[in-house]
Amino acid sequence: VVAGFFAGYVCKFLKEKIKISGSAAGMMPLIIMPLITVGLTGFLMSVILAGPLGSINTSLNAWVETMCQNGTNSVVLALVLGAMIGFDLGGPVNKAAWMAGNALMLEGIYLPAILVNCAIVIPPLGYGIATFIRKKKFSKSLLETGKGNIVMGIIGITEGAIPFTLSNPLKLVPINMLGCAVGAGIAALLGVHPIMPPVGGLYGFISLGSGWAYLVGALVGAFTIAILSTLFVDFAKDEASSEDEED
Repeated sequence: VVAGFFAGYVCKFLKEKIKISGSAAGMMPLIIMPLITVGLTGFLMSVILAGPLGSINTSLNAWVETMCQNGTNSVVLALVLGAMIGFDLGGPVNKAAWMAGNALMLEGIYLPAILVNCAIVIPPLGYGIATFIRKKKFSKSLLETGKGNIVMGIIGITEGAIPFTLSNPLKLVPINMLGCAVGAGIAALLGVHPIMPPVGGLYGFISLGSGWAYLVGALVGAFTIAILSTLFVDFAKDEASSEDEED
């Protein structure tokens, strides 16, 4: 994330400050900007930020693994892992929870992976459901995206919720976190438990004890997002506003 923003602003700076005219103008986007941007970004990430950012990720993973191993109440664990999954939808916080769950699964500790799997299906499924129950709240493009989100939710691809969340991140990121935390928490509260290494996706309930609890948690979390997101955000209006600003 840091590298992406840094590279973007370096390109913007170079475009504004370096002016080349004539036959050599084509070198600017093809050679000069990529060379300088990649060089500076590589230096920043490998020399300056590799240590600090690496330690943050390592510490986050270690914290989640410790919490999973030291007997933390399963509902509390579910709330924390669920909120992490919903926070950045495939980003570093999401991946810290996912990696910890999978690392512990390799050690024979399956519950964290189950809770993470439950939370992962919730955001895309939630927005997919929202496009069916509140169609007037969405633009045509997002209505089409919603159809694919149903499939992504069933499979367990949390990134499907990103196009919707970008409509209004300040409102929708907390809603995503709440939906994932509530869904995973309910699954834990109802007693979902492992009987074998868990399978991801909504159909993962077949690999679990009390698989119905997994389904109930996922659906409650999804409907939480579907209802709250359309209550606080008009996706059709927000997209129209964005198009006006671009024009």
